[in-house]
Amino acid sequence: MRIPGVQDGHGPLIVRLAFWRLRSIWGQVLEPTRIYALVPRLMMAFGKVLRAVEKPRKLPLELKSLAMARVAIRVGCPF
Repeated sequence: MRIPGVQDGHGPLIVRLAFWRLRSIWGQVLEPTRIYALVPRLMMAFGKVLRAVEKPRKLPLELKSLAMARVAIRVGCPF
């Protein structure tokens, strides 16, 4: 059984705005984001982590690799 995520047009304003932004970037809202949106503060925190990791000039390569590995371990990613 899968956890149903937040559907389009539902959730707090911040979730709807984030979904709109993601659709403009990716063309769709990815399923993990719908799950994170069940707890909007978690979704916003995860977005901050992703933005920090995506900017290579702001993070040294070693720290970026460490952060990516740490997040993968935390969420149970096998990669």
